[in-house]
Order: sequence, then C-alpha cells, then structure tokens
Amino acid sequence: MHNKSMRSYFFFVVLVTGAGISCWVNTPVPEGLAEPYKYRLLAAGSYLLGLQTSFLDVLWPDKGYDMIATRYIMNIGHREPPSIVPGSNFKARQTEFDGVTVRIYEPIRRTERLLPGFVFFHGGGYCLGNTKTYDGLTRQFADELDAVVVSVEYRLCPEYPFPSQFEDTFKVTRWFISHARDYGVDPTRIGIGGDSAGGHLAAVVTHHVHDDPSIPDPIVQLLVYPILQHVDLKTPSYQKYQHYFGNYGLFPIAKNARFQSYVIFGKSDPTFERYYQENNHTSIDFKMNSKVWDNLNHSVIPESLRDATFYSGPDEKNHGDKDTWERIKKLITDPRVNPFTRGDFRGLPPTLIQTCGFDSLRDDGIFYWTALKTAGVETKWINYESGVHGIFWLGGGMLEFDLGAKMRNDAINFMKSYL
Repeated sequence: MHNKSMRSYFFFVVLVTGAGISCWVNTPVPEGLAEPYKYRLLAAGSYLLGLQTSFLDVLWPDKGYDMIATRYIMNIGHREPPSIVPGSNFKARQTEFDGVTVRIYEPIRRTERLLPGFVFFHGGGYCLGNTKTYDGLTRQFADELDAVVVSVEYRLCPEYPFPSQFEDTFKVTRWFISHARDYGVDPTRIGIGGDSAGGHLAAVVTHHVHDDPSIPDPIVQLLVYPILQHVDLKTPSYQKYQHYFGNYGLFPIAKNARFQSYVIFGKSDPTFERYYQENNHTSIDFKMNSKVWDNLNHSVIPESLRDATFYSGPDEKNHGDKDTWERIKKLITDPRVNPFTRGDFRGLPPTLIQTCGFDSLRDDGIFYWTALKTAGVETKWINYESGVHGIFWLGGGMLEFDLGAKMRNDAINFMKSYL
C-alpha cells in the first residue's frame, strides 16, 4: 500500500510539474506587455490553480466547489496580518460595522485632529479575495494618505449570490460615514475605492451614498480596472484580449463567465456561460432598444485603442438567446449591477479611473469615464498600456510589478489632493 501510494504521489507530482512547464512555455506574452517574466509566472500559476480545482467541478457540478477550493488554496500561507508593522503609523484590527466584518486601520497615536477616511472594497470577481490578502495595499493607503482606512470583508459568491456584496459594502460605508467622528474621522472627507469587482462595488455604492440625503457625499472615488457591464462582451478590449491571449492569461472570458454564473445563480450554469462567452446572453430586442447601449458606444474608445489587428467592429445585434435573457435580465439591468442604467451622473465625486491595456475590462472604465465627463463630473482616466489585470494589489513580493507600484502611487497622489 505504501509503495502504491508513493507511486500515485510521484505520478501526481510529475503530472503537475509537466503541466506547469507546459503552461510556462505556452503562455502567450504579447510584445509590449510589462515585465513579461513576472507575467508568465503569474499566468502559469493561475492556469495551474484552475487545473487543480477543475476536477471538483467534474465530480460535483453546479456546487461551486472549484471556486471554494481556489479560494482555500490562495489563502494558504496568508496568516492573520499583524496589528502593528514596523515603520507604519497605523494599527489594524478586525471589528464589525453594522454586522459586517471589516479591517480598520487607525493611527497608533490618535490626536484631536480629525483625519480623512477611505473605504476600500477588494477585487476577486465577487468570489475570491479578503481583507487579509489585501492588508499590504490597505495599510499603504492608510500610511500614505494619513487616513483611517476601512477594508470590507463582504460575503462572497457562490455561497452568497448578488446582491449580498452590494448590501455588505453599502451598509459598511453608510455606517462608517454616520459614525465617522467616533473614529476620529471627518465625515465630509471620506473616499471610496476598489479594484476589479471592488471597483464596480465602489461605483454603485457611491451612487447610493450620493442619493442618501442623510449622510455626506463621498469626497473622491477610485476605480481600478473596474468591471462595470455585462451586456457587451465584444468591446475592443475584449476583442484585443481574445486575439492575444485566447483562453489563457489572467482573466479569459471563460473565467469571467464562470464568475458571473456564480454571481447570478450561486452555481455554475453551463448554458448561461456558453451564451455569455458568445455575447448571446441578451435578447435581440434588448440589443436594439435598450438605452444602456448609449453609454457603450465603441466610438468613444480612442481610435489608437481600436487597432484593426484585433478589432473587427461592434458585434451585430441580430442574435441573442431570449430564454437566457429572461432568466438574467432583472439582475443584469439592476442599477446595483450595471451603473450605466443610472440616468443622471451629475453631482458624483471627483473620480480616478485606472485601466490596463492588456485587460478585457479596459473599455468598461473608458465608457464610465466618458459618462461621468459628459455629466460634468471631475474625472481622470489613466490607461497603463503595458499593464494586465490584477497588478494593482500585487505588492511587496516577487510578483510585484513596477507598473503596479506606479498605479498605486498615481492613485494615492490623486486622492491626496481631495482627502
């Protein structure tokens, strides 16, 4: 039995090692991509992780065990971050705001002076990530902004489908603004931000705080490569990603489809995922008549980002699956999911939107920047042409990207001018 077990283990090690080498060799690395060695390592690791957990989806389809296992593996080695770190002026602790767990960073030496505040929502496709893995980033925000930072441990999919994530983040933000002075914070100097899925949550939470007359508006918002719409999966940036990476890379459309299936249904739905990838998940009538498309016009994307090498123009509107659309339309058009359904963007706070050139979500940020700018909102868009999705939060380790560090510094400098 022992020898049999050893042979099985050896076979598994050889299999995984072989797959890892194959991933390393075959991972597409387009010319102009930042720090290709680090990217290749990151992309190969991401692919291997998916390979290791995919068998759970085969054995137990529709249960979401693959995502739960992915979360578990990613959290291995992430111990509880220390409260106090040498060189930092802030101490961290875990507590609850209105029943939702948060990690708050407060000054070690508190004075009578009220500080600004910043509420941050982590990324991870609404399925992954937590305040522990983002501790380095949120502590950097606290120290460099000299602000009390609240990082939200919102509930994750597939166990808790949407709108659980919005409910948690909005509750925390509203509660923190209402009780800001208890934490030495000026309630009129609180910003909101997030990356990826957290960027989406920051956008829609900002809408709802703005619409709540009982609390002050956020003073600034930060949206880092946000995912903001799920109706057009053939934007120039989606087409560019497909051209250069196909089903590889850090955020292929198949992975996006699986995330959205968990967000909407709380489980894998192969039919939805297939139509989502084909851009057939909405109906012809919706494509022809919805005003949402007014904010998703490809012509607002700079011509230099619509290269004919990969861009073949907008998708035709003469196809779609009505049955799938009937199942998802209520959520997909919900203002908490799609901020473009908001009719009036006037009065929203100054906004920094950061996008990456090799990211399928790039154009979501450009569309939103255009909508805010058109409404007279003070907004700045920075596109990091050589960047990829996810590099913003990768700090302090062998996978830290120099471009990611620049993105963080740009974000901090922008927010400093308002907080």
